[in-house]
Amino acid sequence: MSVEEEIVSLGKSMGLEVEERDVNELVEEHTQELTTEEIQELQSQQHTEVMQEIGFEESEEEVISTNEIKEILGMWERVSQIVEKKHPEKVATGRASDLFNDTRPTHFRNILRGRKKQTSLDMFFSKRPTGESEKNVAKKAKSSEDI
Repeated sequence: MSVEEEIVSLGKSMGLEVEERDVNELVEEHTQELTTEEIQELQSQQHTEVMQEIGFEESEEEVISTNEIKEILGMWERVSQIVEKKHPEKVATGRASDLFNDTRPTHFRNILRGRKKQTSLDMFFSKRPTGESEKNVAKKAKSSEDI
């Protein structure tokens, strides 16, 4: 008996409506590897769900500057390095550090990534200086081609 068949029979024994094709489809979906972005999105969703379950509602985020975020991440990196070097329980501190790295600094890193993307888009879609018409832009482009 295959795993899918076992799942179907177990589901039916519990009184659920389960079909083998649904189980096969589910298994196929889970055999595909996730990209880093998809994993981060899942982590973010799980974090939000956990926070909602414990009754924490996210209020409006306080605006934090890019420099402050970089400073926070830099401080965390220094603290993390010091603790990893100096703490006698290397394995335990490594796990705790990894756990913290996977949750807390990720929020700030995501903010930075979003700002970098926005900055890139802003540069791509930047406004022309006032008073500069399309004809002037075309003339400048043509003259630069002639050179």
